[in-house]
Amino acid sequence: MRLTVLTLALIASYVYCEELGTQTLNVNKTEDAKEKSYRLYVGEQEYRLPFKTRISEPFKEGQTIHAVGRISKDPQRIDFNFHKGGAKDADEPLHLSIRFDEGIFSGKIVYNTFKDGNWSEKEERISSPYKAEEVFDIRVRIVGGKYKVYGNRKEIGTFDQRESLEGVDHVSINGDLDSLRVFHYGGTIFPNPYTAIAKLIVGKRLDISGIPNGKKFNINLYRGNMEYALQLSIRYNEGAIVRNAMVNNEWGKEEREGEFPLNKNEIFDVTVINESYSFQIFINGKRFTTFAHRGSANDVETLEIEGNVEVQTVTINDAVPK
Repeated sequence: MRLTVLTLALIASYVYCEELGTQTLNVNKTEDAKEKSYRLYVGEQEYRLPFKTRISEPFKEGQTIHAVGRISKDPQRIDFNFHKGGAKDADEPLHLSIRFDEGIFSGKIVYNTFKDGNWSEKEERISSPYKAEEVFDIRVRIVGGKYKVYGNRKEIGTFDQRESLEGVDHVSINGDLDSLRVFHYGGTIFPNPYTAIAKLIVGKRLDISGIPNGKKFNINLYRGNMEYALQLSIRYNEGAIVRNAMVNNEWGKEEREGEFPLNKNEIFDVTVINESYSFQIFINGKRFTTFAHRGSANDVETLEIEGNVEVQTVTINDAVPK
């Protein structure tokens, strides 16, 4: 294994409110662990609408801004904006307007910029994947002087950054949403393979988001002696997620049961939660499987992600918020 250990930027940036949401990942009772409920996303809660927040630090190259909510019954439009300042007439270097029922714009997402009190004459349009009364999942990745926009996990468009992001300090989301339960940003341009110190002790959760770009990739968790505590091998070419671990430097029996819940060219969210007797594994917010520990539950020291994948975010947090 190529071991270039990096300091892992494990905490994404979240905006917190007092009331927590109700969406959970449910894990059934076992003989060894009481029933627990885990949130789909770290920092998940119910946000007030319309939503506007001051970001805690400037956006950086490689970061992904992610929001999740639910669209109302008879929507007309939803706007997603970056602002330079909190004033109503502040410049907007990014304005995405999702249109549902507005003539020639129906079913489109319009990209534009607002500067010095005027909208740019250049509007760009892409098709929208969003539908009434369904999930609203939008991710905007800042990379290479462009915005990569993902709608409900699929890349739906790429736009040039017409204006500098310097000075952007607010984000707003408004329009026809019944709820907004996730807003966070984080990530960077990750090397491949990516290796980092990652002490995933009992009670912690590892969350990885990214997009595949080939046949397969591996998520490896290593013990202090560099044995595999868990290898999660996600194989698009086989339609399988294979789990294994080492004991005394020898591979154990592979586990590959379960349907393949992922699609090529779509963003994935993988969650690994360390419990006393097993790793609980979730894919895209749904429980996928349990992998029993084959060594000490607290002996997980290093993370490696390698293979055909573009990693977007990696975080380690408490499995149950304190």
